[in-house]
Amino acid sequence: MEIAVENILAMYAIMLAAYGLQRIAPFSVKAVNDLVFHFFLPVTVFNAIVKMPAVQPKGFLLVTIASIAILLATYFSAKGVSRLLNMSSGFRRTFLLGSTYGNHAFLGIPVAYAFLGDSGSAWSVFFLIGSYLFLYSIGYFIMTGRGTPAGFIKNPLVVSTGLGLLVVFLGVELPDAAMKSLSLVNQGTFPLSMMVVGGGLSLKFFGFGRKIFPTVSAVFIKLFVGPAAAYLICLLLALDRVQTAVCILQAAMPTGVLVTVFSVKYEGDDAFSNALVSSSTLASIATVPLILWGVGQ
Repeated sequence: MEIAVENILAMYAIMLAAYGLQRIAPFSVKAVNDLVFHFFLPVTVFNAIVKMPAVQPKGFLLVTIASIAILLATYFSAKGVSRLLNMSSGFRRTFLLGSTYGNHAFLGIPVAYAFLGDSGSAWSVFFLIGSYLFLYSIGYFIMTGRGTPAGFIKNPLVVSTGLGLLVVFLGVELPDAAMKSLSLVNQGTFPLSMMVVGGGLSLKFFGFGRKIFPTVSAVFIKLFVGPAAAYLICLLLALDRVQTAVCILQAAMPTGVLVTVFSVKYEGDDAFSNALVSSSTLASIATVPLILWGVGQ
């Protein structure tokens, strides 16, 4: 437990260092993001799956279902709050998605790995699959009123998951040299992921004025309501301890950058989405270790 907390604090230290570096010597967050998203994370996903002793189809299905159920429960909580606050238009859509969808790839997988090792990464990937199903169906519908499967099918992390599962189910044994290469690449994924998160941080939300209460509400839903829903849903689905821990940790992740991407592309409130991403990420420095402690009890 102590080692896990140290690992997570180290990752957040990298995030804050990247934030500082971006102010002193700006670097291209997009370039690092593309490298991580299209190469490092897919390799990590593939590596985690092929290293699992055995992939249980039932476990894979249950964690994926749990992921969708958790996000739905969080979404309905956010929807109730949005009605109480009388939100409308693009601001409301961004509030709903920002309260619901987290940074399950760039932050969720590293946190699960720090706490649970390769098995944590693998189960996090299965949660991630559920989150992508949610994002490109319900999330897309929230922002546009339509649905599309294209973004899900083309996602590099979904492709690498499929390849990893295929290797496992076919019983293919990869050469030692290939496994060592995968492990070496895997070591670079998490610091680079935290550079992406840190490099994109902004403190402008401190001057957000009248929108500060919706921001705080969204952050509270994302960081506390989501994990609480995850705990209850995991109990209902009778998930084991590791699967439950992964689901709770993933549900506790701050708002994902894809919320901003969707807000910009589909006429949401991009300034508000940036505030949600940055404020929830900074708040998670305190909340994630707290939830990690609770999960470890």
